[in-house]
Amino acid sequence: MKIPFLVLLITLVASNVAAQQINRFQNTQSIDDFFQYKPNRKRPLILAHRGGPGPADTENSIVTFAKTAKMLPDAIIEMDVRMTRDSSFVLLHDATLDRESNAKGPVAEWTLSDLREIKLKTLVGELTDQQIPTFSEILAWNKNRFMLALDIKPGTDPLSVMKEVQKQQAEYSVFVICYSFLEAQRVRNRYPTLWLAVGINGIEDIARLEKDSLLIGRRLIALTPQKVQPASFYERLHKLGIPCSVGTYGAGQLDEKPVTEATQEYRALFRQGGDIITTDRPVEVSKLF
Repeated sequence: MKIPFLVLLITLVASNVAAQQINRFQNTQSIDDFFQYKPNRKRPLILAHRGGPGPADTENSIVTFAKTAKMLPDAIIEMDVRMTRDSSFVLLHDATLDRESNAKGPVAEWTLSDLREIKLKTLVGELTDQQIPTFSEILAWNKNRFMLALDIKPGTDPLSVMKEVQKQQAEYSVFVICYSFLEAQRVRNRYPTLWLAVGINGIEDIARLEKDSLLIGRRLIALTPQKVQPASFYERLHKLGIPCSVGTYGAGQLDEKPVTEATQEYRALFRQGGDIITTDRPVEVSKLF
């Protein structure tokens, strides 16, 4: 039976698109184009907090990352990187295993082989057959298709994590969340073209940044307060060419409200100057723009 030409054409296009997705972020220009501050941006970038799990999903897992990426190919997938007792890197938000798995105790006291025996729980506490993924498994799964936000937890060396990133040639599909200007500068010294995210909690931090050597070369994302700031706050960062990220997750925040009630607030946040919205419900928030 002959395959209709239109069906064949659609199949070929679809396969080409799928092929193009691999190594979408493969050089400095590709990541710079993605994050560069754009004053005429029509919609915010959406950052999926912990990968964007729903109540029945596991957080920080390949299953959830793949689910979010399928629905939102341009979403930024955030993950939490921790080090095991034998210096391997795994994904887990909490310092202990208690909430997210069927085991207990600090991640740092477990070896990777022992962690392979435990299973992840969903957000509502249901046990699954999913293992805690290693960071290297995530990079191998991603193949530079989606942008990854690395929240490298205290006690885990970001430079060691970046060695694994380099090993898998993934340095253009990640950015690193830093907990201080000092840490950010340490990473910048070693990786001068890497995008970094740093906390900017007030005007004083902007003033400090304006005089800091970290500003040289830019490639910075400002992690701004969850409470909406005056427009002048975001404008001052935008004048430096720095996009602003705002979190809407957590107790008392927008993500806790019904979407219908919070719609205008999400949109106002973007109009005010929030270039990146970090949310627990990325799919629903994306649909508002």
